Amino acid sequence: MTHESRIRKIFSSPDLKHGLSLFTDQEINAVENLIVERDEAFQIKCQVKDRFKPAKPEEIVRQLWIHRLLTEYNYTKERLDVEKEIYFGSRIEPGAADIVVYRQGSEDHYILFEVKRPSRAAGLEQLKSYCNAEGAPIGVWSNGNEIIRLHREEPNTFIEIPRIPRVSETLRDILTERWTLKWLEDHDELKQGKTTLKKILLDLEELVLGNASVKVFDEIFKLIYAKLYDEWKGINDAGYQLEFYVGDRSPDQVKTAITGLLDGAIRTWSGVFEQTEEIRLMDRHLTVCVSFLEKVKLFNSNLQIIDEAFEYLIPEVAKKKEGQFFTPRPVVDMIVKMLNPKTTEYVIDPACGSAGFLLHSVIWVAGGAITGKELSTPAKNFAQNNIYGIDFAKEAVKIAKAINLIVGDGRAHVYGGGPHGNSLDPLVWDDEVKAGLRARLATFREDLVRNRDNQNRFLYFDFDVLMTNPPFAGTVKEREILRLYELAEKNGKLVAKIGRHILFLNRSLQFIRPAGRMAIVLPQGLLNNTNAEYIRRFVMDEARILAVVSLHVNTFKPHTGTKTSVLFLQKLTDQEKQRILDVRARYSGEWKDYLSKLCEQYRAVKWDTPIDERELSEEFASFMDTYLAPSQEEVDVPRDENVESSQGNQTPEGSLSALVEDMKAVQDELDAVEGETQTAPNAEKAREKATRLLRAKIEKLVLKISEKTLGGHVFLTLHDEAVRAEFEKYWLDRKVTKEIDYPIFFAVNQNPLKDESGDYRYKKAGGEVILDEHEHPAIDHDLDEIADAFVRFAKEQGFDFWRV
Repeated sequence: MTHESRIRKIFSSPDLKHGLSLFTDQEINAVENLIVERDEAFQIKCQVKDRFKPAKPEEIVRQLWIHRLLTEYNYTKERLDVEKEIYFGSRIEPGAADIVVYRQGSEDHYILFEVKRPSRAAGLEQLKSYCNAEGAPIGVWSNGNEIIRLHREEPNTFIEIPRIPRVSETLRDILTERWTLKWLEDHDELKQGKTTLKKILLDLEELVLGNASVKVFDEIFKLIYAKLYDEWKGINDAGYQLEFYVGDRSPDQVKTAITGLLDGAIRTWSGVFEQTEEIRLMDRHLTVCVSFLEKVKLFNSNLQIIDEAFEYLIPEVAKKKEGQFFTPRPVVDMIVKMLNPKTTEYVIDPACGSAGFLLHSVIWVAGGAITGKELSTPAKNFAQNNIYGIDFAKEAVKIAKAINLIVGDGRAHVYGGGPHGNSLDPLVWDDEVKAGLRARLATFREDLVRNRDNQNRFLYFDFDVLMTNPPFAGTVKEREILRLYELAEKNGKLVAKIGRHILFLNRSLQFIRPAGRMAIVLPQGLLNNTNAEYIRRFVMDEARILAVVSLHVNTFKPHTGTKTSVLFLQKLTDQEKQRILDVRARYSGEWKDYLSKLCEQYRAVKWDTPIDERELSEEFASFMDTYLAPSQEEVDVPRDENVESSQGNQTPEGSLSALVEDMKAVQDELDAVEGETQTAPNAEKAREKATRLLRAKIEKLVLKISEKTLGGHVFLTLHDEAVRAEFEKYWLDRKVTKEIDYPIFFAVNQNPLKDESGDYRYKKAGGEVILDEHEHPAIDHDLDEIADAFVRFAKEQGFDFWRV
């Protein structure tokens, strides 16, 4: 058995929390040579104690670190120790440091390693306790895949340092390195998959933020804003020396430096923070935060790392209640490529979150990455003038504004951050939102009344491209909002509530001009469920379906396992709508004959008439299944404000049998009233009023009962004016669909971005993670291939936005 197969076997368990990604092949091969097989078990020779120990994963990681300390950092074996007892004074049982590096010529502890505890939180806690007990200035935690290097400035105050000092270096040498952008690029901790910004924030929460008595999002956002400004200055000035670092500066000096950067960022990219905004972290807490962030470079090709950080920072309650999930950047890339926005086109995201779609539209038209340097003139004009975003979430709007200000060189059209940023309710938009979007309002020159109404209500716009991932959570119940949307009306009635994402589909079509194109992420059930057929019919009346891409169920984990699809549409022009009307007109006579035959066939059918479903025609049965089946998304209430809602006490709720009993009781009451023979004054008028009210009650109950039986469905379809009108539209739509047929691009995302736990999956070759052009781990997925296949399809179909 080879050494390679031995170490692979030891690390083969899928639930193993130790790893080898921090080490080179040369280091791994050296440690593999220390492994032997004895008594059908693997053992490894300790390089310090010179004796064999069980070759457990944590022991292999320890020996790898010892090998690096001996060969790369050049410490002698005499300065190293393993499993050194650490005494805590009040504790009876001592602990044991996994590796100790002593100071030269003494037994004082210089560097302590913790490798046995693979959990970051548990490992950090243990490491800090060891450093405090021994007064060691440096502590290192590592599980083989991750590493944290801490400098103990004083008891319970730790900052991270960029690297472990070599034998020829002092701690001061590490702390006083003067950082340049080139140094940062060479030592970027985000490269090679060494860590992520999210993991860094988890460490900061464990070390200081959890008890800092500040709003974590606000303070971290200020630091990231200041750091982006520091990098931006370094990118655009070759002689600039970075200021975002700790070094050997005091906490007060660090505070002064970071405050200066934040002030510069606010002046350069105004509109996110007030001019008087200040850092509220305590100086020593700020120093710890800066020490952890100083070694990462935030400017890269798509600023995805910032998304990952802020997705973690957005309050968990917003994710659950509002469905505030950031769209993974590979999904964004796919959508942008498929819709192919041009520099002359106007783009909007009405639920923009952190503005991923807007940013990637800029990247697309710029033909490459966002580096921090000035864009080409067309791309800069596009970034400054042509991309728009709206969102109700205050934190998301801050992120979106910041990113767009940076990319757009000081300009951004991102609005919201509160109720006035609700895209679904333009009636509550404030003056800033209205002023920002007024130039993009659609005009109706041939209909002055409609044009004036649109100028007041901000319903219809003329954007060329829309891309959005609306929140799925919750329903909309406000009637003043529901009245703005066709999809909030079903069978002539305004629904009592409807899924927010359904209204966003309707709203998105309002935002784009005729022939404009859009992509929207929706729950897949909306495209498959029978009772959502009326929604699909609405879509086909308003737009051509270009493509449907089914995303993997892991796409939005760990926040939700909802199965989603991306729906791509191109809004119909007036000429295309007229063609549909012409087809319907040709079949109107045939419809009347068809309806007449049905009415004759089922003329005696009432709610309690037994019906054999197998005898119904396919289209008749299909309509009733689609439009009259109970829906989990909506509850119908009358359109007329003067008629009492089903939420009131006048219309009973419950099972069919309960409704029938209620109707019998009301009928008995009606019979009693009609049978009265009183001759008292005004008795006749009172009886007429009571009779009228009871008959109205019976009619409502008959309607409710009819909605629960097949016979009732047949009766409603043929005799209720609103339902019959929907049936006519449904029947004619089928004729239109058959006559105006066109191909649709369908694809399924089979290679998931994420695993079951919601962590990204990375491309590997020979067991090693493959890096992208920026030396970051490349995410494994097939969305690029799907986008490429659509582009070929679009060119074959002659779509104007992909015409060669």
